[in-house]
Amino acid sequence: MNQKNVPKTHAALAILFAAGVLAAEAYAQHPPAGAAGGANGPQQTPKAASVPSNKVVLKVGEQQATADDLNFVLHSLNEQDQKAVESQGRRPLGEQYALTLLLAHQGAQDHLDATPNFRRQQAWERAQRLAQAEYEKMAQAIKVNPNEVGQYYSQHPKDFEQVEVRQVGIRKKTEDAKPDAPGLTTQDAEAKADAIRKALTTGTDIQKVATDFAVPNIVFIDPGPKKLQHGQLSADLDKSIFSLKDGELSQSISTPQSIFFVQVLKHVQPELKDVQPTIEATLRQQRLQAELGDLRKKTTIWMDEDYFKSPATPAQPPGTASPANSPVQNPENPGAPNSTPNPKP
Repeated sequence: MNQKNVPKTHAALAILFAAGVLAAEAYAQHPPAGAAGGANGPQQTPKAASVPSNKVVLKVGEQQATADDLNFVLHSLNEQDQKAVESQGRRPLGEQYALTLLLAHQGAQDHLDATPNFRRQQAWERAQRLAQAEYEKMAQAIKVNPNEVGQYYSQHPKDFEQVEVRQVGIRKKTEDAKPDAPGLTTQDAEAKADAIRKALTTGTDIQKVATDFAVPNIVFIDPGPKKLQHGQLSADLDKSIFSLKDGELSQSISTPQSIFFVQVLKHVQPELKDVQPTIEATLRQQRLQAELGDLRKKTTIWMDEDYFKSPATPAQPPGTASPANSPVQNPENPGAPNSTPNPKP
């Protein structure tokens, strides 16, 4: 794209187009006379492949945009917006592109690009794009061979251990709950949990247990097993459940909303082929972090300790549990533990 005194607007165009989807939809609903999709015939989706990439397809004053310029913007949109363009035709995209160039040209004439905030934003966006490009380059250069994968698996078998569990949850009424709120009193919930535990311990058929103790929206018993992996639960709960033997029950965990426990059905050690992608990703990430660490060591980084000091942590009232350690995350289903994997660095 050839411009005079106008900064590149590719990144801004994607944002502006996303914000201008309504305008594109309005155009699709009310196209000008003779346009595709109007009274003269059905809409035809243009084929970009038939247009040379360097062909000028748009002019705004002295500025020109090629098919490549427009395709760049099109491909920077999310999948939903790309489909919208394909269904409506590329004219709405062109209208947004032209409007952006008009505004950018006027902004440059008004010297808005000379303001400190504009320059900070421009510098920061450039740094982000360069950082992302370098990060991707470093990541793509890392190769992991099968021998390394096998060695990692043999050295960390416990990391990939899985357990099949049966979950049991009982909803409790909170002290301030309305009389018609679903749930049992704490005493009744504990009695119900003890009865279910006894039935499971004695080997009663799970279908019979689920039927005998069924209370809609209050008692939740999984007839089928659920598979858990390390890292899907809080550290304490993870350690407790994985240390149980096949057939054993975890301790009942009581929260203000529910009582929860699981029965371990069996421990499973997956085959190498099943966890190979995970190991490869782990090794790549480890090497990438090591390379980033080496990069940091090559340059002195200084931070003002007063500016970057940590905020004071407010003291928690005694007995307050951290949300991260709560086994039950969904008040609508107290039988479901926190199964969201911990984010990896």
